[in-house]
Amino acid sequence: MSLARHWRTLRDRVAGDPFERALARAAHERRDRIVFYWNRGLGDIALGLAPMFARAAERLPGAAIEVITRADLEETFRLTRASRIHVVPGLAREEGIGAATACARLPLDPREGAVAIDAPDPTRWLAAAGRRAAPPRLAWRGEFDALAVPLADPGDRRPWIAVHANTETGRHYRYVKDWPAERWRELFRATAKRHDVRFVLLGLHPEPAFVGENVLDLRGRTAFLPMLALVKTRCAALVAPDGGVLNAVYFLDADFPITVVSLWSDPDQGILKARASSPNPRLVHVPLVGEGEDVRAIPPADVLAALEVALATPRSAA
Repeated sequence: MSLARHWRTLRDRVAGDPFERALARAAHERRDRIVFYWNRGLGDIALGLAPMFARAAERLPGAAIEVITRADLEETFRLTRASRIHVVPGLAREEGIGAATACARLPLDPREGAVAIDAPDPTRWLAAAGRRAAPPRLAWRGEFDALAVPLADPGDRRPWIAVHANTETGRHYRYVKDWPAERWRELFRATAKRHDVRFVLLGLHPEPAFVGENVLDLRGRTAFLPMLALVKTRCAALVAPDGGVLNAVYFLDADFPITVVSLWSDPDQGILKARASSPNPRLVHVPLVGEGEDVRAIPPADVLAALEVALATPRSAA
């Protein structure tokens, strides 16, 4: 942490960061709605926004928590305390537009008459809140399990391993987040020589291309909730770099067996920085950090070794 950020955190702990100050004003004014605008990544929803929502509910008992966001994040927010989700037509992360511009695309501005959190900063708030912050979690409902049925082949008795091969957000960071495509191919080939398994590719876009008898590519073919349902009910393991899919599975508040192998360049990021426990008591987490803090240096053999625990006790097919 830089010296400037350290002093800012100290000030925030004494006087409150912008979010805490907004909550204090709202409590004084007895406001009954708080609206967050979010056009950033999936990963911070569980790790940062969910605890912020819990704090808002604590400071403003009974107040409605609403979110303005883009379409691909709508299902994720259904797993939070948000009582209403306003989807902005055509909104894309790459636009980088503010709340006012985004809300102009809606019939009515949801922020009217509400406490508006136009630029929530979970990283800053968490630094100041420390242990006061509620634990990150995404609430799961049992009826969501059925969403996996069209995706889970009941005739395939092999263990399934979920893979998030490309975070699709690497351009937003100053370090390498993704494991190279050739490393994934090496893992698929090496695993096939030792185990009869199926790798299931998850994500929005089917790039880079992967082919193989032990590979099922669902990228771009499933929404967020069916994807999570498939991991929860059918997959023995998840292999993923630091990103939204990793965080969603790790912080899913449900009891199911899963081995999560996470791939890292910078261990001072995400769930490793937060040092937060998973709400899933049967989740086994194996973080792998590349030599020289470069995810590209993680050998496929290390990933396969981490998967051996999950493959030793495979789940039955759905």
